Amino acid sequence: MGLSKKEIELLINKIRNKYNDSAKNYGSNWFDIEAFEQRLRMTLDNKMNLEGFLLAEVANLEKIKETYDNKYKKETSFSDIVEKRMEENSERIKKYPEIRFHPLAHYEICHLYGAMREFALYYFPVLWMLLTGDLKERLIRLEDEFSYLAIPRGKMESKRIDDHLLILLRSNKKDIEVEKDKNEYLKESAFLLHKVIDFTKELLNKRFPQWEKPLTFEKLYIEGEKKRTISKIFPNVTGYGAILKINHLALQIIDDFRLSAFREKTF
Repeated sequence: MGLSKKEIELLINKIRNKYNDSAKNYGSNWFDIEAFEQRLRMTLDNKMNLEGFLLAEVANLEKIKETYDNKYKKETSFSDIVEKRMEENSERIKKYPEIRFHPLAHYEICHLYGAMREFALYYFPVLWMLLTGDLKERLIRLEDEFSYLAIPRGKMESKRIDDHLLILLRSNKKDIEVEKDKNEYLKESAFLLHKVIDFTKELLNKRFPQWEKPLTFEKLYIEGEKKRTISKIFPNVTGYGAILKINHLALQIIDDFRLSAFREKTF
């Protein structure tokens, strides 16, 4: 037995109300009442099976809602994953010193600058105690790059950070210019850290008996608080142990700042 005329009218009104309510909650692009009305008129004009049409519309409403929920959940899930990863990455770099050289400087460059400065001042100098001859010549070239990127000049920041600061201080600066130069600093730092990683790997493959002995600091021609800090970082380690520690920190910075893809091409 089919639906009565009154039951059909009630069902039509129920479907209309469902479309209207759903359009308010989920958007008319998903729940288009006008499209329903056109389908209804076409069914009536062509004397089609009205009851079958209405039951199909009820099923269609449920299907649209199911599709919407699935899409929304996926988008929410993806958004949550991205947000979580951004938070995790932010936490990973917060362990490095933050040098806030300008209020508008991005937190990523502030922390990488802090990491590079710490590396340059308290880790890299240990290699001067170990290397001689041609190896020391290569060390000089690496130190020049650290000086440019990360070592402060008296009360001023490093030369490279000072260049970034000039962009931040421009009255007509564009966000894209600041972002581009920030990324350049990250890339240049990655290039240098990869050089350090390759250099220390090479050193670890060399066999020098003196590097197997505990590290002493007589040849570290640095005084005061800086020397005390370096001594605390490298307690009771051999020369090889110190090189390995320097290698590990460079690798860790690369990993924490997601810079592994930035390596200079060699031909």
